Amino acid sequence: MKSLEQYWNESYQRPDLKPTFDNWLDKYWHEYVSTTSQEDLIVDLGCGVGNNAKYLVEHGLSPIACDISEVAIHTLKSFFPNIQTLCLDMTEGLPFHKDSVQILIADLSIHYFNEATTHEVIRDLYNVLKTDGILLCRLNSTNEISNKGNVIPTIDRYLMESEGIYRRFFDREEIERFFDKEKWTYLHIEEYEMDRYTNKKKLWEIALKPRK
Repeated sequence: MKSLEQYWNESYQRPDLKPTFDNWLDKYWHEYVSTTSQEDLIVDLGCGVGNNAKYLVEHGLSPIACDISEVAIHTLKSFFPNIQTLCLDMTEGLPFHKDSVQILIADLSIHYFNEATTHEVIRDLYNVLKTDGILLCRLNSTNEISNKGNVIPTIDRYLMESEGIYRRFFDREEIERFFDKEKWTYLHIEEYEMDRYTNKKKLWEIALKPRK
């Protein structure tokens, strides 16, 4: 098995990669995003080469772009040299104070872990969000499994081995199990198909506020 750092550093070596966004954040813009102040922390967790960072910067905001891959961060900085970046492994905890983040974006970045680690990561997301903060998140759908080609099942039926790493897939019940409604208020939940790096991808999009 490869480490996630190794896998993504290799994946982001492609010279044709550049940040592009698909406007999924538009629906949250007026009510939740545009109302942020310069002092509010906006964190793009698992930023890759900067798809969501590009959207935010072009809308006049200053996110902190975070990724496990130094190669991804280097590529992102080549497009946005002034953006603040952090190279981090979210499984080791998030370097933000409790109740400090206003907007937390986790776009296809928190579905690579076993069950215990996934719970720990989501607990950290909850802890760093402000009481009136918002989590904007996209996750692999179980309907995406057939698009992955050769996958190897594990004892966890939602966790598969694919391309030398683990990938977690979600249905609605599994989302609600990890994002307990006693701790999270659901603002939006939807399953759909999108284009991602020239491929079709089936995913879930959720918007949540922490109950604190």
